[in-house]
Amino acid sequence: MEEDVLACQKVLHDGLPESVPAELDDQHPFIPLGVDIDGDVAAVALVVRWMEGPMAGRPGIQKYAFRRCGGEWVYLGGGGGNVHDYPLRNRRPAGEQRGGYLRPCSLGQSLRDRDRIHPPEASWVFSAELQASIEVERVQIDHRTLPVPFHGHVLVVWSTPKPPPLTALAADGTPLASVDLTDPASSVR
Repeated sequence: MEEDVLACQKVLHDGLPESVPAELDDQHPFIPLGVDIDGDVAAVALVVRWMEGPMAGRPGIQKYAFRRCGGEWVYLGGGGGNVHDYPLRNRRPAGEQRGGYLRPCSLGQSLRDRDRIHPPEASWVFSAELQASIEVERVQIDHRTLPVPFHGHVLVVWSTPKPPPLTALAADGTPLASVDLTDPASSVR
């Protein structure tokens, strides 16, 4: 199994580490950025250094989708992309961040059951990466709440056809913004 998938499985088992290295290096070829578990599906995001292609040597974010089968997390698929700003930096205030309090950065989906590949029968695991501003302490996702780490990247996973409602919360629990992932381009309000 690939080293990055094993690192994701460790994050799923142990949770995000309390501290992470500030930079990628030979000892840290990837750094955990986010994790979310919803029932028997999960997603993990890692900061990686691209090894090939036009982005070789530059950092990016890679997302991985998993499904729990027989007590084990099984890798379903994933994808990634480049980043405009290095992801392990301190968050910006909402007024300085495109999208305000909570900005959708990327969406992904992986086939949940590999034996059901026909669209009418297929089920999916969806994920979204969001960037929270400094004012956001937690993100309410339907029935669960995720803390926002220092860098502000929040990963959300779900397996229902319709995305869950998301709300950015201040430290005192005051709602700051809602995001509709059915139309992420116009969702920040």
